[in-house]
Amino acid sequence: MKKTLQAPSEVVLQYPHWASPKRGMSNPENQTNAVWAWLVQTRAGPHAAHKSAGVAGEKRAPGWCFSRYGSSKIQLSDGRTIFIGGEHEDYYDPDFYIYNDVVVVRPDSSIEIYGYPTDVFPPTDFHSATQVGDEVFIIGGLRYPEDRSDQETWIYRLQLSDFSIHRVATNNQSPSWIYDHSAELSSDRRRIVCTGGQVLHRPAKRHVENLTTWEFNLETSSWEAIESKPFTRWLLEREDESPNELWEVDQVARATLSSRQDSFTEKYRVKFEKRGHVVDANLFTLRFSPPMGHSVVVPDPESDEYRVHRILIDGVVVRYVEGYFEITVTVEGRLDFEKIKILLSHGLETYRNLEGVAYKTILL
Repeated sequence: MKKTLQAPSEVVLQYPHWASPKRGMSNPENQTNAVWAWLVQTRAGPHAAHKSAGVAGEKRAPGWCFSRYGSSKIQLSDGRTIFIGGEHEDYYDPDFYIYNDVVVVRPDSSIEIYGYPTDVFPPTDFHSATQVGDEVFIIGGLRYPEDRSDQETWIYRLQLSDFSIHRVATNNQSPSWIYDHSAELSSDRRRIVCTGGQVLHRPAKRHVENLTTWEFNLETSSWEAIESKPFTRWLLEREDESPNELWEVDQVARATLSSRQDSFTEKYRVKFEKRGHVVDANLFTLRFSPPMGHSVVVPDPESDEYRVHRILIDGVVVRYVEGYFEITVTVEGRLDFEKIKILLSHGLETYRNLEGVAYKTILL
C-alpha cells in the first residue's frame, strides 16, 4: 500500500505563506523555512504538498517544490551537498517555474535555502557547476527566453563562505549560450573544460548540438575553442515552419504494414486523406536509405536516445535526429561533397513525400 504523505504540524501552520516561490531580496537572502525544508526532504510535488498540508480551496500555481530538472549538484569535502537552480515541469504546466536558489543539505540532514534577486542571479536550469576551491563556477544554462543572450554564455561565481553570487566578466569569444553540457576542472586546476550540450547557432537562430570543446581560463577569465570536430550539418523542416507530423506518419505506417487497426491510427489516416495525402509506409521504413552504399548502425539497446538514427557511409557516421519541428542531419566527419549533395536532396524529397507538404533545408 502506498504511504500517505503527512505534513508536520509546523509545515501545515506555515504552508499558506511559503506555498509559492519567492525570489530573494538580497545577495543572498536566507529563505530557510519549515515548508521548503520539508519539500526538499520529501521531494513532494505541488499538488501532493497542497493536499498534505490540508489547505482549503484551490492550489495556487506555481507551487514551490524540489522535484526539478536541470539543477546541479555538488558534493563538498565537508559532507555538505549543494543544489543550484533547476526547473519544475515544462512551460505549459501551471507549476512551471525556473529557480534561482541555492539549497544546502548538511550531513546531519539540516537544510539551508538561499534566494537571490533576479538581477543578481537569473533563474537557471541545465547549467554546469564546478567547484574551484571555496568557489563554484556556474556556467551557461537554458533559462527563460527573455533571460537568454545570443552573444555570450554567462558565468556566475558562488562564494561558499557566505553564499553570495557574482557575475564573472569574460574575455574573447565565448560559446553562444551553452546549456545541458558537461564541465570539468582541468588537472592543473586553471581551466574549466566544457563539452557537449546545446548552443545557439547565431545565423540560424536555432539551438543545435555543441560539437566544440571550450575552455574557460580561470586566471585570465577568457574563453578558447580548443577542438572542433569535423562535421557537416543541416536541418530539414516544413516550409511553413509548423510542427511536423512524423509521429502520426509513423503510426499510420506501422498500422499499414502490420494490418493493425485502431481508432487513433484511423483518425490520423483520415486527416491525411482529407488533404489528399496517402502515407507511403514503405518509404517511411526506408527514409534513412539514401541511393548510395551505406549500412545501418545498430542502436545501443541501453541508450536513452529518442528518434535518433545512424547510418555509415565510407566509414563516416551520418546521424539523423527527428525532432518535432525539424530533422537534424549531422555528417560526423569528412564525406565527399557529391555524396553530401545526394544526402541533402534525398532527405528533402523523402520528408516532403512522407508528409505531403513542402520542406526546406537550412545549412548550419
